[in-house]
Amino acid sequence: MKTMLALTALAGALYVAPATAQSLGTDTVTRVVSYSDLDLRTDKGQRTLDNRLRVAVSMACGTASSADPLGKREVARCRIDTLDRLSAQRDQVIAAAAALVPTQIASQ
Repeated sequence: MKTMLALTALAGALYVAPATAQSLGTDTVTRVVSYSDLDLRTDKGQRTLDNRLRVAVSMACGTASSADPLGKREVARCRIDTLDRLSAQRDQVIAAAAALVPTQIASQ
């Protein structure tokens, strides 16, 4: 199954959904990647987001039998293309988090 995905940032979650699956006649697959619990201003938070995205993409693109070389190539291409397409939106989410400055309350 060849699936292309798109990512949209909304309210602390990334929605991974196929962009062309319907036109290809394949099933529509959607994965939600939450990041509201992460501090994306840190390397650890960004690494965790990247891991979550990779897992969601792997699940959405599926697997192919080792006896199906063409299917394995399509799955690999799906994963590569999807992660490439997600990178700009991932960077936007991280940039938005970096722009947030924590509010400091002065004690009297």
